[in-house]
Amino acid sequence: MKTVIAGALVALAPAAAAFAAAPPRARLIVLHTSDISGRVHPQDPRADRDLGRGLARISTAVKGIRAEGPVLLVDSGDTINGSPTQVLAFQGVVGDGRDPMVQAMNVLRYDAMALGNHEFDYGLARLESSRKEAKFPWLAANVERADGKPAYLPYVVREVAGVRVGILGLVTPQVPYWLGPRVADLRFRDTVETTRRFVPLLRGKERCDVVIVLTHEGIDRGDELPRTGVAENQAGRIAREVPGVDLVLTGHTQQDIAPRREGNAWISQPGEYGNTLTRFDLTLERSGRGWRVADVKGVNLPMKDVAPDPELVTLSEAAHRQTMEKLAEVVARVDRPVSAEGARTEDTAILDWLHEIQLREGKADLSFASLLPSTLRTWEKDVTVRDIWSFYPYENSLVTLRATGKQVRAALEHAAKCVDGVSLEGGTPAWKRNLSIWNFNCDTMEGAEYALDPTRPEGERVLYLRRGGRPVRDDEVFTVAVNSYRASGGGGYLMWRDCPRVSESTRNIRDVLLDEARRRRELSLETNHNWFLAPHLPESRVRPPA
Repeated sequence: MKTVIAGALVALAPAAAAFAAAPPRARLIVLHTSDISGRVHPQDPRADRDLGRGLARISTAVKGIRAEGPVLLVDSGDTINGSPTQVLAFQGVVGDGRDPMVQAMNVLRYDAMALGNHEFDYGLARLESSRKEAKFPWLAANVERADGKPAYLPYVVREVAGVRVGILGLVTPQVPYWLGPRVADLRFRDTVETTRRFVPLLRGKERCDVVIVLTHEGIDRGDELPRTGVAENQAGRIAREVPGVDLVLTGHTQQDIAPRREGNAWISQPGEYGNTLTRFDLTLERSGRGWRVADVKGVNLPMKDVAPDPELVTLSEAAHRQTMEKLAEVVARVDRPVSAEGARTEDTAILDWLHEIQLREGKADLSFASLLPSTLRTWEKDVTVRDIWSFYPYENSLVTLRATGKQVRAALEHAAKCVDGVSLEGGTPAWKRNLSIWNFNCDTMEGAEYALDPTRPEGERVLYLRRGGRPVRDDEVFTVAVNSYRASGGGGYLMWRDCPRVSESTRNIRDVLLDEARRRRELSLETNHNWFLAPHLPESRVRPPA
């Protein structure tokens, strides 16, 4: 027995000596992107100019930082969506059949990505195809199949310079409220509870020295209330309430939020479209046979003045060029200038055109829609694919609902929150925009006549609602055309969520608009002035903020 013990001690001696000789400190650099939305090439295809962002600039920064030491590169989702290049590639119009964004991320050697809500926009088959092309894992710990089994990999463990790093992926559980039938086979669980469930596993069984929560949801203010029965942005709660987390790397709300300490963890968000790269420098000290985080420094790095990486520019050039040619195609002409200016405070011809198409395609009595971009260039003569794309940038389909007059009135009351009283501009009264409401959630309605008074208390702003010259009763029933985001309660329009669905288009609304423009060739767009804000003020003076 003594001989065995002695032998064991001899065998352990080299290991003990090696452990004693191991460096007492380690360094790890974590780089984070989010909401890049298909922007690789430095020239933005929709804007038709270089806006100082994109993955090609991120690539230059990442390559430079990798020369400094060990790096983990991660992303928080909304990655394969948004850009015309991505959509046209998925349609087989440009590229070589592969996902351009994923190919670029493969070149950058990403370590992991959390799924974003827009990864689901094109259907589960498209998501799966892009995921299989990726050389890095796509994570979503809070998404399950109907049988309760994980739908996607929940986490991954990376060992960097001897440090074990656990990366947990999450996506906002609001996805089914926005996409409805497209994700009907999936269950989206609460992100805080999911984090509480997985962090002990990462710290225990997986022996992780560092735990990173990579989540596609915003940083709550602490007093944020769910708009659809499920909290959309809980990253702050994760940082404050879940022990054992070192970094909470967020996305979704597309804000540039510099790294800061919040509760138990550091938290940040890197803007949108590759305009910012988040960098964390972690210093670790020996703790037993592992490591503990001794110091954290974080910064958001703007990419505007960073030169694009020639490797990624070359990689994306062919698909980008094909996209630009496609977007420049003239699909129709207008017989007079068409402007969206003031569309959130007065009836406009361009939104009336969208309403006209929604009413016809949806075979509906009423139509609800909003100007989706913050600003839109005036259509002077030629209308191009780019113009239509800028007017309707999202992948929404058209849904027809059955709703009561009471629900219609509630939707108008909700839309009325977009304008909140009156301000003075140069001594002249003008409507005051409520900046707490996103621009794309300011709906207008066609198919009836109504007036709103934003100076009145919320819930009392619909002055009248008439159809065919007579007041609309609460118990009347109408068919209502809305986009798929609205139909699922998106933007706080909860009254639509429980309405029976009469029909849903399999095509997105933008494609329908393009087909309509090509078919008509000449567009004569006029405003029918079916709604207005009262009392009467010079609404045209209002300049909606970008």
